[in-house]
Amino acid sequence: MRCLVTGAYGFIGREIVVALRRKGVTVVGAGRDPDFGRRIFPDIDWIACDFNRDDDVSRWQERLHNIDAVVNCVGVLQDTRKDDAVRIHGDATIALFQACQEAGVRRIVHISAISAEEDVASRYAQSKAKSDAVLAALDLDWVIVKPSLVIGRGAFGGTALMRGLAGLPFVLPLPGPATERFQPIAADDLARGIAKLAAGEGPVRTTLFACGPQAVSVRDILQTLRAWLGFPPARAMTMPVPVLRVLLRLGDLAGWIGHGTAARTTSLTQMRYDRLVDGSAFASLAEPVKSLDETLQDAPATLQDRLHARAYFAIPALHVALALFWILSGVIALVPGTTQLAGTILQAAGLDAAIAQPLVWIGAVVDIVAGVLFLVPGWVRRAGVLQLAISTVYLVGLSSVAPELWLDPFGALLKIVPLMAATLVVMAYQEKR
Repeated sequence: MRCLVTGAYGFIGREIVVALRRKGVTVVGAGRDPDFGRRIFPDIDWIACDFNRDDDVSRWQERLHNIDAVVNCVGVLQDTRKDDAVRIHGDATIALFQACQEAGVRRIVHISAISAEEDVASRYAQSKAKSDAVLAALDLDWVIVKPSLVIGRGAFGGTALMRGLAGLPFVLPLPGPATERFQPIAADDLARGIAKLAAGEGPVRTTLFACGPQAVSVRDILQTLRAWLGFPPARAMTMPVPVLRVLLRLGDLAGWIGHGTAARTTSLTQMRYDRLVDGSAFASLAEPVKSLDETLQDAPATLQDRLHARAYFAIPALHVALALFWILSGVIALVPGTTQLAGTILQAAGLDAAIAQPLVWIGAVVDIVAGVLFLVPGWVRRAGVLQLAISTVYLVGLSSVAPELWLDPFGALLKIVPLMAATLVVMAYQEKR
């Protein structure tokens, strides 16, 4: 049996690939970056797909040759400059389903969400509800799986956001009263049930809710995650929802530009969606299904888990701080009085006045460019290399013409060294998967 898994290297997709292979199923992975997929799973076949563009049924038909079943795991939290939730969850997903019908691929397992309802005020939920409805009307052996909060190895999306909140020092921020309830399910339990459905076991033409046996509030989840991470208890601090929504608009802006973050208004909407469901039908396939406590006990937190939680908000803050440092340094250097002072220092070091002043202007512009590019997704590492090169030139050049600056009581040159180290840290954290 050959099963196509879309989004196969994602948080849920990779677990499903493992579960399918354990059942002896031949997996074909699909994703936007098949080269990355091959590095993660080098011994399965990969095809390239992009749900932002692949809304034509004919595109999918050629990919479904010799495919017996499809598991669709593709999803985005919110629109970005490159991602359109309606196109991804709606148009392209529907095109995939229709192509399956035309190609005779009857078995489809579609990963939706508990909140995928038309009355939930987010493009994420409404676009998923749209494709759910279309699939339910097709004459195929479809199963729509709606998982609750998924807890697994590593973290991504909402799970990563919760870890980040649980990892903050001294306080535990709560989104409003945080009484909304979830029924968390372990990623391996979810994947095991989905693998059985894809292999032809279990019911068809139905919607199954995938959840664990334990209903817990957002407050309890955050406190449980904090204890699991090994951090001491912290004082709970209720954040008013309107204030939190305003703050998360900054995350919306960062996400729209292209920086991967779950600190967005859609996360707040999802987090405040309170609905308990009957997951017994799915549990009978995936049994035994672990509770949240059992899931965490089976996988004690590692140093990497703690570092990820601590760094979740710290790294973006460092990223922005470094970018502002370079931008403001350049802007300040262009202020007439500052430009003249910098030129005077260079002239005192022996540079000709005709060279010193233009050199200050050029350096200021380059600093601003390096700072702006540092904020642009896809350019962070290249801008970081530029910053490191500029810093090296400053260190070498100023050490040659004004070595006394090493003894400056304000650390004019000494500060460049930790600045370079901080740049390397932000560059290292640009991995997205």
